Amino acid sequence: MKVMLISDRTLQRGAASMTVAVGSMSDPENRYGMAHFLEHMLFLGTEKYPEEGSYQKFVSINDGFSNAYTADDRTNYHFEIAPDYLEEGLDRFSQFFLGPLFNQELIERELKAVNSEHSKNIPNDFRRIRQVKRKAFVESHPARNFATGTLETLADVSREELLAFYNTHYSSNRMMLAVAGPQDLDTLQDWVVPRFVSVKNLNLKQIRFSSKYMNSDTRFRLMRVKTIKDTRSLTLMFALPKTLHYYKSQPLGMLGFLLGHEGKGSLLSLLKRENLATGLSAGGGESNNSFSSFEVKIQLTPKGLRNYKKIIRNVFQYLSLLRKSGLPHYVYDEVKRMSELDYRFAEKPEGTSLVNVFSTLMMYYPFRTVEIAPYMITEFKPRIFDSMLYSLTPNNMLAVLAARDVKTSMKEEFYGVEYALTFTEPALVKKWRNAKTNNALKLPESNIFLPESLDILPYKGRIQLTHQTLKGLEQEGLSP
Repeated sequence: MKVMLISDRTLQRGAASMTVAVGSMSDPENRYGMAHFLEHMLFLGTEKYPEEGSYQKFVSINDGFSNAYTADDRTNYHFEIAPDYLEEGLDRFSQFFLGPLFNQELIERELKAVNSEHSKNIPNDFRRIRQVKRKAFVESHPARNFATGTLETLADVSREELLAFYNTHYSSNRMMLAVAGPQDLDTLQDWVVPRFVSVKNLNLKQIRFSSKYMNSDTRFRLMRVKTIKDTRSLTLMFALPKTLHYYKSQPLGMLGFLLGHEGKGSLLSLLKRENLATGLSAGGGESNNSFSSFEVKIQLTPKGLRNYKKIIRNVFQYLSLLRKSGLPHYVYDEVKRMSELDYRFAEKPEGTSLVNVFSTLMMYYPFRTVEIAPYMITEFKPRIFDSMLYSLTPNNMLAVLAARDVKTSMKEEFYGVEYALTFTEPALVKKWRNAKTNNALKLPESNIFLPESLDILPYKGRIQLTHQTLKGLEQEGLSP
């Protein structure tokens, strides 16, 4: 188990976060939602604290809260509490990973809670689009999984199934724990080590999935999705292999900066000038230890909705410009400098906002550099940038056109999303792949307003204090 202890006397809260490196992509076949359901069940009693809800009650009455979430490749549990009660909170929390009960009599009730959670999410366009987009993925790939679970997908689930999943995947060598409080490090260590050292280590291998979750295709892969809200968007998703190990040069961040800049000659300025779009963002999308994606999301005008193919052509024209220019060193210098400024002047997090970040980052980044590595760009690697750039092709692209009035032909089974997935016009794909540059598109100009140094310079002049100035100091209760 990787453990990070954070001692800071100024912290007002004690907090802990455990990330377990198993998520919904590891759900058993035909048991969509198992990882998420198990997450729920861990809150309902342990061998040492068998009373249902006693953990939540203890945290709540001591000025805290607790929660959890299940992602594709991980499950996270966390709580924060008044500092004086952190030790007992850790004792109760540790039992999740030592002796959960999985009470059979509580399973049916908790299934209804999971189903209710899914029902609440059904009107959420973000979740709807995220789920239906998976219909374009390779049919046998776990990236297609439905994560939340319903009464149907988890029907008749037994305690034995829960125990089997828990005993198969919950091992200390797949766990990352972060604990923070105002106590000193020796005290935090004395509280943590005896409680978590007994978590079983099954010496499990890190879970890996195929990096090929969406097939390459010579045809235009378009998904039309009917939204609930009156919004219009075009998202271009490019399937990529794992990219997390490029954290020192962050090529996807560089690409996102170039495609997403909003100044003169930018892609967005061209789309706005032609009344095709109102906003644009670009950057990394899905990212885990097996695969990733790059996404360009464009908010469309009504005209843009009708002319989405023209917008896609403009995107590939900008990519053509980048292939000609490569990564300019001044762009790298600016993004690097901004990452340094963002890191230096970031708001100080507290409670679960602090520990959740680190328990998750320990899963992806080298342990001894986890505090800095994800945030600071340190290497200029134009070849890695080019390899990512040349991977953004129409052959590995999924275009998602989402609006209320798009034409659809199918309905997704979990959210009831109306959609259509078509593969057409290979000649159009060929044109985009060979797109020429557009004279209206330019690289961003150098930012002359970025500071070169933030050092406070010594004052070299003479300060003259007047009577009024001294009187003002006295009125403020200060000695001149």
